[in-house]
Amino acid sequence: MVGWAKGVGAALALIWAVFCAAGSDAEAGYDYCNNTSYVLRSAIAYYADGQWTSRGWWTLIPGKCRSVLPQDLRNGTYYTYAESVPGHVGGIKYFAGNERFCTGVGYFTLYGRNCGDQHAEEGYFIKVEVGRERSWRTTFTEPTPFTSDKAQIAGVQRLLVDNGYDPGQIDGNLGLKTRQAIAAFKTAQGLKLAELVSEELLNALAEVANTKAEEQGLDFCNRTVEPLWTALAYEEEGAARSRGWWKLNPGECSKVIKDTLTNQSYSVFALIDGDGGETIVAGGDDVYCTAEVKFDIEGREDCDLRGYDAKGFMRVDIGKSPSWTQNFTFTDTTALGSQVVN
Repeated sequence: MVGWAKGVGAALALIWAVFCAAGSDAEAGYDYCNNTSYVLRSAIAYYADGQWTSRGWWTLIPGKCRSVLPQDLRNGTYYTYAESVPGHVGGIKYFAGNERFCTGVGYFTLYGRNCGDQHAEEGYFIKVEVGRERSWRTTFTEPTPFTSDKAQIAGVQRLLVDNGYDPGQIDGNLGLKTRQAIAAFKTAQGLKLAELVSEELLNALAEVANTKAEEQGLDFCNRTVEPLWTALAYEEEGAARSRGWWKLNPGECSKVIKDTLTNQSYSVFALIDGDGGETIVAGGDDVYCTAEVKFDIEGREDCDLRGYDAKGFMRVDIGKSPSWTQNFTFTDTTALGSQVVN
């Protein structure tokens, strides 16, 4: 049985950085603040009126706060989640815990914790005890914390890097190289912004970076009439790596690698996990390790000895394409790939 439940030794480590929660003297409600150098998307979950509710996504700009619940807090316990947006180079950065709640696409409000019935994804949320406080503020930070002002500058610096500019170090200091990189970006985009660093600049940088990310990387698409559990394996810096599971409902797609592809081949696996057992949709002779729960595993040797399962993946040659869409079908238990050239 494949699932998203977190297990010892098998699940992907999701807590990325220091998580801070503190009481607030601000107006009643729940606020999120982003003191990182990343643009984040965030969600919140809670129990009210006899049911579980999860809501999101709210975009959090570096150095800024926003309200995610405007009313008086009544429950004493809330659950928070955030992750970096796709436009940032490198892997997604998570602020997550052990409590599972449903998440959707775009702005969502979902009820209950049975995500399969709602064709929803699951996120691992952090439990936050607010006690009897009527207001609360959670601040997302990096291991080396920034003030809000420095976070805004660091956010601009990181997005400049994501867009191919060189601002120098991502340190929250507005030095000469950062000023020159900002000027170059504004000129290239035809922007005439009065302030050197502003929320408008951050939004423009994020929009360009996110658009670029959509046009590159590796996407999985389910072209069957059944929900699929999918996994990916490849060589990275001379070492084997396998990742999964991504659940795809019929007709859904998911970006499993968001940066420009550098390998000439990748290995894929997909199965249906139904009442009658598991049915492999895409598989082959390329053996990698997997786990019963969400996983990110280094190495492909001695899977059993390390507490993992060994499954045969199907190798897909993509040549030198910077992006690829892998369409999973029922055709001969293999997946058909389609090249996307940017």
